[in-house]
Amino acid sequence: MTTERPNLRRILFGVFELDPSSGELYKHGIRIKLQDQPLQVLGLLLERPGEVVTRDELRQRIWDQDTFVDFDHSLNISINKLRDALGDSASSPRFIETLPRRGYRFIGSIRNPEPPIPAAALSPAPQVGPSSPPSLPETVAGTESATTTSSSIHRIVQTRKWYIPLAVLLIFGLAAVWFWQRNRDPLQRRRVMLAVLPFENLAPDQNEAYFVAGLHDELIAQLGRLHPSRLGVIARTSVIQYSVNRKPVDQIGRELHVDYVLDGAIRRVGDRFRITAELIQVSDQTHLWTETYEPNMSDMLGMQEDVARRVSQAVAIEFLPEAQQEFRQASTSNAAAYEAYLKGRYLWHQETRSSLEAAIAEFDRAIELDSNYGPAYVGLADAYGVMGGYGFVPANQVLPKAKAAALKALELAPNLAEAYNSMAFVAFYYDWDWNEAERLFRKSIALNPNNSLAHEFFSSFLHAMGRLEEAETENRIAKELDPLDSWLYDDRGWMFLSRRHPESAIPEFKRAIELNPNFPAAHLSLAVAYNRTRQFAQALDEVKKAEALSGDPTRVLEVLGSTQALSGDVAGAKATLDKLLSGNIQGRVSPYSVALIYNALGRKDEAISWLERGYHEKDTWIVWTGTLVEWDNLRLDPRFVELQRQLRLLPRS
Repeated sequence: MTTERPNLRRILFGVFELDPSSGELYKHGIRIKLQDQPLQVLGLLLERPGEVVTRDELRQRIWDQDTFVDFDHSLNISINKLRDALGDSASSPRFIETLPRRGYRFIGSIRNPEPPIPAAALSPAPQVGPSSPPSLPETVAGTESATTTSSSIHRIVQTRKWYIPLAVLLIFGLAAVWFWQRNRDPLQRRRVMLAVLPFENLAPDQNEAYFVAGLHDELIAQLGRLHPSRLGVIARTSVIQYSVNRKPVDQIGRELHVDYVLDGAIRRVGDRFRITAELIQVSDQTHLWTETYEPNMSDMLGMQEDVARRVSQAVAIEFLPEAQQEFRQASTSNAAAYEAYLKGRYLWHQETRSSLEAAIAEFDRAIELDSNYGPAYVGLADAYGVMGGYGFVPANQVLPKAKAAALKALELAPNLAEAYNSMAFVAFYYDWDWNEAERLFRKSIALNPNNSLAHEFFSSFLHAMGRLEEAETENRIAKELDPLDSWLYDDRGWMFLSRRHPESAIPEFKRAIELNPNFPAAHLSLAVAYNRTRQFAQALDEVKKAEALSGDPTRVLEVLGSTQALSGDVAGAKATLDKLLSGNIQGRVSPYSVALIYNALGRKDEAISWLERGYHEKDTWIVWTGTLVEWDNLRLDPRFVELQRQLRLLPRS
């Protein structure tokens, strides 16, 4: 005989019908193609309309028990496919509502509701064929069982001798994999990686490059906030090269280690824009979607939100309500303020004194136009921070302004990760409040793990504190998000120097120069590494290259004088020192740089005196006296010990 399938009647909601018997979904009577798991999710939600179905329940009912690594990704794919089929939206749901970190709820109206339907009913029911043997009477079955039991027990026992050890090994193996996955760094778990390429500028007026570059930066920042635990977005530094050096998508994918590429073009005519965006899957160069927008300046937020939502759907990443809120906090409806902000960021990236002064003016203008525009205050904080950090002006003239601007940004947008990073920079390099700096760096990273700059600055902080293993971890995470950033290789080279492995530092500095040939700081770093290996001729060559690239005059003379002193050219070192102290150097002369040359000459008293002067002038570089080996010969000197105590730097082991 056959077992009849239960007669499950169709469930009607909106213009849709779900047929549990066949596992099919219809719209206006036409069957919609939908895979099995999304259908089972829909069935389970319809089983309890209006109630929350937790993620754990969905896992237990639909996914295999051993699905623990890719469950989140798989569930997000199912929800997104289901929403696509129903024409639904996470931000404005008609049928499926997301409850962040909890689960989902069916909120639509069901017509002719039926009794609860097990999700398993959406899969075909097993059939018992007509040739299946009939059940035996209980007495006969019992006799048969009795006659076979004695011969079976021996086989079972023997088999279990092998099964039990194998089972134990399997359990331990699975437990080890689970523990490793759970405890490894979150950014090293497999995430979907996206690169936003610089959009092509099709405008007839190429003087508006600031807008194209600024919008590119904004898209990277906004997409980075989308779902950081599931979507990694490559930082600007690594993608900007493709604006002039276009390459095939598959090559870009290999170089940046990404799964998807977002590309596009912008044309501006007056106050109107025509923006084309397309998302490409790297593995097969499939164009997943292409969209053309024609916004005016005040519509840019809506355009960015739509791009983010389409990216999230295409790569099966849920567009969280929190992300939408952060989008709005990090924006303005004032078109003129937004344009001033984009100009400011464009100028800030150039990192010259004149560009930073112009950037400050643009950020001030944006704030004047919209006093509640949080990112404009962050831009102001960052510009002041670079002015003081690079020594263009004394730190005590600008870093307090940076702190005030960042505090105002947090007052307006309490979850603005970039503002916490700006605050942490000041706490590190100016306030010398190590506990507060670490707290702020960690807060910034927790709010947006995709902020490569926060990881880079936090790595530098940990290095200065002598916590080299942690510093290397943060450097590695930053490289995942910004694999072609030459500063990260320069930073790693200095970590090798702090470990007293200059021979390992040299390849890192060379790689930094390879990535950015116009990088004077990396040439100076390489010169320091050559000094450590007593290759003084090569060190002098690198100093000359840095000078030719218009490197910071104080740092060029600092490394030149140190090289001369260490190589035995005392007269040359004294001449360089005199030049540094002549007052004819462009920019501020760092007491730290003067102290380095005096120390290389063996004049310890003068070196410590200049370090003490640096302490009183709030020289930002003084934070490195606790870990760099250049100062090892002073660590037992009482004056140096007192300086370290005042800085609250732990003795270097």
